[in-house]
Amino acid sequence: MLLQYLSTGSLLLGVSLASIGDVCRAPQGSGTCKTESSCTTGFTVIDACPNDPSSVKCCIQASCKDNSGTCLDKSRVSCAGGSWKSDLCPGGNNVQCCQKSSTPNPPVTPAPKPADPFIAYLRRLHGLALEYRGDRPANQLVMEWLRHSEYNGIQWKALIGGVDDDFTKHVEKAGVAAIPTFKDPEYGLDIKISHLGACMNGVFLKGPATGTDTNRADVTGWGGDWMTFYGEWRRDSDDQPKGGKYCLDHMCNTKDDTTFKMRDLVEDADCYNVGMRLRDNPSLNIADEMERVLAGGYKTRMKSFVEGRFKDAANAQAIAKSMLLPGNDVTVNAGRIKLVQQAGGFVVKLPLWLSDEDMDDLTKGFADRLFGIVQEEAAK
Repeated sequence: MLLQYLSTGSLLLGVSLASIGDVCRAPQGSGTCKTESSCTTGFTVIDACPNDPSSVKCCIQASCKDNSGTCLDKSRVSCAGGSWKSDLCPGGNNVQCCQKSSTPNPPVTPAPKPADPFIAYLRRLHGLALEYRGDRPANQLVMEWLRHSEYNGIQWKALIGGVDDDFTKHVEKAGVAAIPTFKDPEYGLDIKISHLGACMNGVFLKGPATGTDTNRADVTGWGGDWMTFYGEWRRDSDDQPKGGKYCLDHMCNTKDDTTFKMRDLVEDADCYNVGMRLRDNPSLNIADEMERVLAGGYKTRMKSFVEGRFKDAANAQAIAKSMLLPGNDVTVNAGRIKLVQQAGGFVVKLPLWLSDEDMDDLTKGFADRLFGIVQEEAAK
């Protein structure tokens, strides 16, 4: 009886009786009776919860002796985001101090996009335009700066007017260096910023033509490219007499170095879409609008441009024909001859002299190619 009493007394001195969910006490500290699998934020001690099944143990949550972490059962849990340190916790060798790193994880910085420098460039220019306080809209001044180095000659001044030379000097004095190109996120092409700015300037100033007519805004973008492309077809017409097939084979693709390649169409589409939005909504900002395009709007840029300017294939064919034939604008008429001869040679056959059959075939190829590109875009 004495031995039994001593044995029981020793047990009572070492641990207290408890049931699941109750507080339990052991030489290593106080805890709660839990199943071993649920003790994930501490370590377990046996024989401290004798009224419960063997799977229930005293789960003790304790800080390390130097308060550098939490005591955990290394054999059962991981020290995520930290490291193990021994000799800082009560219990066996499996109970060690999980010390978390005091240095927080650095914030994740989004990877820069190829067009980010261009957007920052536009924002800087727009800020300078607001600061300049000229008599022209800030967006227009930015477009003029973008075009001034290559698209401000006599012909361009006759077509849409000259740039504000004092604003050019204002930007130069601010130390802003011109950026010639940026990488398009859709096609990976190097977009020529001066052409983009010149075309956008034309759309912003002249607006859209009505019906199947064409105007100077068209000439600054797709219309000028279409005129020179016509000259190239006539130059190559001995080998490729069908204009429609020539369009389908060579117009607006990435492999042929024509005067109306895919890069030109991207510039024409963006300048029309953005130029029209800025013209219709003067409160908008050119930098914000280009960022909208380059951040995802490019996925529908061709649909917006082709359907916005040409509406449907039949209309596109009529507009393409109008762009090639003489109209009432003597400046555009003179420019047409110059551009066609520039690409096709001085003795090139001018569009006016084409047969109706050849003109219909050529312009149908133009329309088919444009709307084919819209379908390709939708399928991506």
